[in-house]
Amino acid sequence: RVLHLLPPTAALAAFPGFAFANDHKKPPGALVSWKEVPPAVQTTIQTNAAGGKVVEVNKQTGNTGLFYLAEVKGTDRKWTKVYVSDTGTLMKVEPDNARNKRKHKPIFGSNLPAAPGAHIDEPMTGLEPVTC
Repeated sequence: RVLHLLPPTAALAAFPGFAFANDHKKPPGALVSWKEVPPAVQTTIQTNAAGGKVVEVNKQTGNTGLFYLAEVKGTDRKWTKVYVSDTGTLMKVEPDNARNKRKHKPIFGSNLPAAPGAHIDEPMTGLEPVTC
C-alpha cells in the first residue's frame, strides 16, 4: 500500500504550487512598465481610469491584434479593467468582478473612527464588562 501512495505524494512534493493553487488567475500576457506603454495608450487609459490609480498594465495579443489591459483601482476602491488597442483606441471598460468580490468588508460597520485619535459620537452598546 505504501508504494501506491508514493507516486502521488512525490508529484505533490515536486509541484506544490499545483496542489495548493488558489483561484486568482493573472491574465495572459506580458506585464509592462508604464514607461513601455505608448503615449496614445497611456492617454486613453488615464482618461478612462476616472481619477483612479493604474496598478498594472499587461500587453496581450488577441483576435483583433495587440492590445493593452490596464487594471485600475478607482477612487471608490473598486477595480476596473480598461482595454486599449496599441493605437490608443478604447476597446472596452469593465468592472473587475473577481477583485471586487475579494474586497475586505469592515468588521463593525461604518461607524469606526476615520483616523487615529478621532472619536465616535455614538456610545457602543451591547457590550458587557469583562471581569478577571
